[in-house]
Amino acid sequence: MAADLPTAGAPPEARPYCINIRLAVRPEQREAFLVTIKHDQDSTLKNEPKALQFVIGESTTEANHFFLHEEYIGEDGFKAHMASPHFAVWQAFVDTKPWVEGHEPVVDFYFGEHEAVKTEAVPAFCLNVDVCVKPENRAEFVPTISNNKAGADNAEPLCLQYVWGESTTSPDSFHFHEEYTGADGGKEGFDFHTKAPHFLAWEKFAATSPFTKEPAVYFFRTI
Repeated sequence: MAADLPTAGAPPEARPYCINIRLAVRPEQREAFLVTIKHDQDSTLKNEPKALQFVIGESTTEANHFFLHEEYIGEDGFKAHMASPHFAVWQAFVDTKPWVEGHEPVVDFYFGEHEAVKTEAVPAFCLNVDVCVKPENRAEFVPTISNNKAGADNAEPLCLQYVWGESTTSPDSFHFHEEYTGADGGKEGFDFHTKAPHFLAWEKFAATSPFTKEPAVYFFRTI
């Protein structure tokens, strides 16, 4: 774990091990996908002691484009998930190759910079974000994004959660999962976030060209 991260001193086996996934299914496979992934979600949250959350959502702009966010207590929690009978059912569906060409599953792993707490899936407006920071801008990025999270957690009543962490395989690559509630299917909460002082501080940092490529932002609502 990088020493400059807020939870650097926490043992990896006790930290939230997070997964963000994006994929697109062929229209004729939509119902089979939903049945299978909902079974995986329900069984995971009910039967796995180390499962913290399992979020499923569909793009706000593209039908049949889906996003997942999962969390487990340590990497061992995720390995236990992969050994479960409900994951085997999911894998059997995956083996049918139901994806839209060019939109096969993309899976990102990271340790979250937050406490490992069980969180139920609820209706929400969500975003998953990928950010790649230039090494020379990392020292400013970490406190800026930590401040953004603190503000979202403590000063935004419509923010349900703000999760971020560094990729387990690519240094200076960070992944996010955020959830908001309120009017317009939760978008009210996100709009409030974008006007908050801590978000404006983030925008000021983002305007300094600190990224190796443009951040990728994916909006979706839970299903």
